[in-house]
Amino acid sequence: MQQSSVRLAALATALVLPLLVAAPGRAANDPYVVGAVVSESGPAATLGRPAADSITMAVAEINAAGGVNGHPIQLTILDDQSDPTTAVNALRKLLDMHPIAVIGSSGTPPSLAMVPVANAAGVPLISLGSSSAIIDPAADHWIFKIPVADTYIAQRILTSMKLRGFTRIGVVYRDDDYGKSGLARVQQLGGSYGVQVVDAEAIAPTATDATTQLTRIKGANPQAVLVWTTLPSATVVVKAYRELALPYTLYYSEGSANPIFLTQAGAATNGILFVTEKAAVADAIGNDDPQKRALTHYATAFAQQYPKDGPPSIFGGFGYDAVYVLAQALSRGGASPAALRDALEHVTYTGVSGVFRTSAGDHNGLGIDAVELVQVENGKFVVVRRPPVSLPPPPRSRP
Repeated sequence: MQQSSVRLAALATALVLPLLVAAPGRAANDPYVVGAVVSESGPAATLGRPAADSITMAVAEINAAGGVNGHPIQLTILDDQSDPTTAVNALRKLLDMHPIAVIGSSGTPPSLAMVPVANAAGVPLISLGSSSAIIDPAADHWIFKIPVADTYIAQRILTSMKLRGFTRIGVVYRDDDYGKSGLARVQQLGGSYGVQVVDAEAIAPTATDATTQLTRIKGANPQAVLVWTTLPSATVVVKAYRELALPYTLYYSEGSANPIFLTQAGAATNGILFVTEKAAVADAIGNDDPQKRALTHYATAFAQQYPKDGPPSIFGGFGYDAVYVLAQALSRGGASPAALRDALEHVTYTGVSGVFRTSAGDHNGLGIDAVELVQVENGKFVVVRRPPVSLPPPPRSRP
């Protein structure tokens, strides 16, 4: 496992000022011990590395501004190598350090593996994974998450499909809990939008070819294709898609809304539609949007401090927001794991990933207004305000 130390030279912005109010009940300068488990290596490294950077950046900002209630955050980050078993072992190692909370992991499979361990330990876990299955406030008392639920991603995609007249779709989904959860949401909700999944094909996270899956989908005669995966298989799918010259409109889930994907796949990504959090199009968000300030600060700071890990992305934003959500709960008296858990159910925070309003019944606190429909144009994500004028009618299904 790799371990990252906190870098304490960072911006002290107005974002942290509300956290500096002194609070009784804790020794002066006694640090809050926080752990994080992220995928800094393995297939999910394009998610985990920016998350690790951003967690470190947020902690540095808070500490440089005086800490939380005058107390610094002491951070330890462990690499789960994109593996659920390694993630659990990393969590157990962190629990031996008696943290007040743990952030992680970067994706759905390792996060789901960590859930029962965190619940049993009675330590708040703030996941960076997508699936709504990660949080069940009734059962998973100690679990919270930052990315908008995949239910809302599916709803926004299905809304777009309905507006374009698509009723028959094929799905390529990553063959793990992330992809299976996304497929399940689309199948569960599709009927309400008049959209039927006519074929669904699994692809391994590290697959090197998608010709077989796409050929089978072609045989099912869809009108559009949805790809629910992340890098590196996202690139494999779109390259095979273009090589087969498939005529269908192509959608991707937010797991692939990564500027590194646009670089790797190049012109093949042009025209793809995504539903994703606003960090993917931060520069296009209007000044009247409540997130604009956080988006601008985060994008600027990340680009300056971590150019080696690519342009700012939604995945780094998840890690950044996790620290600030945690800090707000700590500042409101969550000075023990149990008190922190209760405080995490009453967070109102405007961040990179959305405007969070958590509650006892909602351990995420985001809704469908946190996401945008975007399309790739000339290698960049562009917000889709309305269906493109040049959009062709959906192809007719064969009788």
